[in-house]
Amino acid sequence: MLSNAELLQRLDAAFKAITIGDLDEGVLTPEQFDRFIQVMQHRTVIMQEARFVPMDRQQHNIDRTGFVGRVLRAGKDAGGAYRELPTGERTKPQFDTNKLVAEELQAITGIEDQALRRNIERGGFENTLIDMFGEAAGRDMEEWFILADKDILWSDDAVLSLIDGWAKRSANKVYGQDPNRDFDPSAAEWPENMFEAMLTSLPKQYFQNESEWRFYVDWEVQNAYRDRLRLKQTALGDTATTAAMDLYYKGIPVRYVPMIGRSKAVGVDGGAGDIAMLQHPDNTVWGVFHEVTIERDRIPKARRTDFVLTLEGDADYEDENASVVAFIDQSPPAS
Repeated sequence: MLSNAELLQRLDAAFKAITIGDLDEGVLTPEQFDRFIQVMQHRTVIMQEARFVPMDRQQHNIDRTGFVGRVLRAGKDAGGAYRELPTGERTKPQFDTNKLVAEELQAITGIEDQALRRNIERGGFENTLIDMFGEAAGRDMEEWFILADKDILWSDDAVLSLIDGWAKRSANKVYGQDPNRDFDPSAAEWPENMFEAMLTSLPKQYFQNESEWRFYVDWEVQNAYRDRLRLKQTALGDTATTAAMDLYYKGIPVRYVPMIGRSKAVGVDGGAGDIAMLQHPDNTVWGVFHEVTIERDRIPKARRTDFVLTLEGDADYEDENASVVAFIDQSPPAS
């Protein structure tokens, strides 16, 4: 068994393998940063499909350029002569910018000496540490990116109140409660009526290839949709109930996202409540500032070493108009 001196020597060696030594600040090497990001995505659904941006500074611009309306004009006049387009018929591209502004998050875990010795003696401790933090952080980051809302009181949830997430930032929203609701969660055709309301709300200039889009839902919505298919008494309905098959609505995959289920804990008055999302993965963007740090803090009296993870990140859309969020247990805002 390793002595305390040998344990600390191997711990020093492990940290030299995962951090940039000359900075002496616990910053992950580029290779370990890449591993950390991959592990973060591994157990997530939306983050795994969405566009990741490695941020080399705390603020990153998401630029989009496009033309709005008709751009083609007649090249000849009524008599067949070539014509120069007047100013009123010339089209200028539209430029818009959203921004990722990294906010800091932190996590601390402690490992007692006995467990630390077992992990170090087994080998590969540095990867174990990266994987342990990365997988746990990935789940929490996906919740953060979906549900964060600056209107949530800091005292209610200090993490979710830091930024506005995808649900809050979406430009198109539909609601499932009175008055003037867009769909009825208690109706027999639920949740197909919600999917239809979301499709109706999406501006059609964005909707081209159905298979590239996603309905992101919680367990209850996915389960209700399987039951709805079963009631249709078709071969598809039987398979949807008895097999772990992928679900589709009008060609759009319906994906179960466990972290959406955490929205119930936020509550209608304090946040999103129960939601579903219609998204194009390439339009949903998230980023992490490249200086992710893991620092150690030795507590000799407790025979324990604490590890402190610090990272900065944010999420936004390239175009918030190309998304829809359904608020199942909320009413439309008063007009």
